[in-house]
Amino acid sequence: MTNQQSPVEEQEKLLEEALNIVKVQAFQMKRCLDKSKLMDALKHASTMLGELRTSLLSPKSYYELYMAITDELRHLELYLLEEFQKGRKVADLYELVQYAGNIVPRLYLLITVGLVYIKTNINLRRDLLKDLVEMCRGVQHPLRGLFLRNYLLQCTRNVLPDTIEAPNDNEGTVRDAVDFVLMNFAEMNKLWVRMQHQGHSRDKERRERERSELRILVGTNLVRLSQLESVGIEDYRRMVLPGILEQVVSCRDAIAQEYLMECIIQVFPDEFHLANLQPFLKSCAELQPGVNIKNIIIALIERLAAFSQRNEGTVNLSVVLEDGKQEEVQLFEVFSDQVAAITQSRNDMPPEDMLSLQLALLKLAQKCHPDKLAYVDRVLAHTDRICADILHTSGKSHLEHNTAVFKELMKILKLPADHYKNILTLIQLEHYSPLINRLNHPGRVMISLHLVNDVIESDTTVSTPEDAEAVLSMVDVLVKDQPDQPSGEPDPEDFMEEQGLLARLIHHFKSDVAQQQYQILNATRKALQSGGAKRIQHTLPPVVFKAYQLAFAYKDLKE
Repeated sequence: MTNQQSPVEEQEKLLEEALNIVKVQAFQMKRCLDKSKLMDALKHASTMLGELRTSLLSPKSYYELYMAITDELRHLELYLLEEFQKGRKVADLYELVQYAGNIVPRLYLLITVGLVYIKTNINLRRDLLKDLVEMCRGVQHPLRGLFLRNYLLQCTRNVLPDTIEAPNDNEGTVRDAVDFVLMNFAEMNKLWVRMQHQGHSRDKERRERERSELRILVGTNLVRLSQLESVGIEDYRRMVLPGILEQVVSCRDAIAQEYLMECIIQVFPDEFHLANLQPFLKSCAELQPGVNIKNIIIALIERLAAFSQRNEGTVNLSVVLEDGKQEEVQLFEVFSDQVAAITQSRNDMPPEDMLSLQLALLKLAQKCHPDKLAYVDRVLAHTDRICADILHTSGKSHLEHNTAVFKELMKILKLPADHYKNILTLIQLEHYSPLINRLNHPGRVMISLHLVNDVIESDTTVSTPEDAEAVLSMVDVLVKDQPDQPSGEPDPEDFMEEQGLLARLIHHFKSDVAQQQYQILNATRKALQSGGAKRIQHTLPPVVFKAYQLAFAYKDLKE
């Protein structure tokens, strides 16, 4: 009885066999090159390349085989380059290699020879690049095609035209380089997406894992585009970005869309993103339901917020209006409008993701526009509408404790509190208190304690009766019983701790003007008296002590 090999062992055996053939054929090829027998060397190279026709290897094993073979091909390329530079040109070599028996070895040889032709005669560059990228369509097997096109991309990386104008048309310009890489990118993306739809549905997870291993091959095209120095912001707007986005949106594959959108954000400069924010964000709204748009937009917001901070918040965008006129707008304005449009258009977006986007917008507003409280309030207003929709859909009156939505809302509420460290700033935000009231009872207690601790730690002074009322209204859950509080007696220790903090808060309500201090104490007493006997025994003593101090102040004034 023979032992059944595991899939890993089987892969290792197949790869070892293929690598042994490569080693033998590469040795023979180099021997023939040493003896200047080029045609024999090409035959051995073709046999060696024939190993890349396999369909039995996993992407990981195929990659190892590909690396071994392409390393050996460098010897052939260097030999041909040397011969050509010595003037010993082989007539019609580019045509000759097209007679190789099978299409995979033929195209690898064609790329290798084509590269030598380009390096030795710049006038052939434009036509040969176009020829090679189109000929690669001959291989439509996803794995073989991806690696073939990757070889084309690697070989041509130093010979792509990168000038706005060329001395003669045949040399090509940066526009030809962009067309070449975009066409290669589109074809590679199609092959990569096609991998998803091959084989049995039970192998879906394995296929997704294999695709994830290969994604960098597709992303390299975008890296190559970002390395073209002659591509300016205007070229990026007209030629590069539309070509990429069209391919990303039309492929209708969630894995590809998510990876490529993140790739665009990472590889191109901040200035390019700023100039093309609207088309990029509009494309986000058109992506497949399975795409995690939240991560894409947050990555872009964080990158541009950092850029804006480096430029001391002076980043403005030029936006084209519907009537064709251009208008300067703030970075926050564009993101706010586009995020609102995306959350409205995508019914499939989880509510916690909508709140995560608002959290990112809030960070953007605070980092880039620290002086504009209206921006922070606008985010809070939008967050409140999202919460209202969530509660309406669920049929509940408050957000449940420790759900994903609850956690995101807590982050949103804590962010301005921790950023400003001043409760007087928070009471200026019209939508901050209503948002606290979206939380259930334990949530409101948590955020109220957080706010009270901030006042005590930062030693904030509340010096008007209106501010005192607003602060107590904000932490209302600590001041009096609530309709939704749990039935039964609260934990005595927790209750005493909460009321003790509230009493310490009242010590921060003070004014140097006696009449104003009287009004503050009066407003505080009115708010606290609705707290019931159990609360008043903790919270009224500070008011009484402050009244004593005020009485002495009046006595001093009278004298």
